[in-house]
Amino acid sequence: MSARWKIGVTLAAIVLLSGLVGGTVGFELAKAVARKRGNPTAWGVSAMRTLDWRLKLTPPQKEKVQALIDGGVVELKQTRIETMEKTNRSLDRLTAELAQELTPAQRAEFEKLMKERGQPTIDILKVEPRKKQ
Repeated sequence: MSARWKIGVTLAAIVLLSGLVGGTVGFELAKAVARKRGNPTAWGVSAMRTLDWRLKLTPPQKEKVQALIDGGVVELKQTRIETMEKTNRSLDRLTAELAQELTPAQRAEFEKLMKERGQPTIDILKVEPRKKQ
């Protein structure tokens, strides 16, 4: 094998590996950003920061706006919990109806499939309270 061939294969491997690592890191970063965006507490912090920066809030305004945002965050958390509970009830009803249409062998495989899928729970909605600054 010639030296040029070895260099070409090595460079191709480096490019391929770099693309794979970059894609994986980018995907994980995008997931983290999406998770944070969906977190009401993180949204509240971001909203307050943006409002303060763009509107140049006075200290008394900051206090009042922060209280309003905090109330909104509490309401958003409750809405998410209620939505998750309603979603879980709908999924439970749907899976029960699906199971009725299956043969015993299919039902056993369906049960395995449901265990693999896992059940989303309200625990994933728990967020830490915002730290007072």
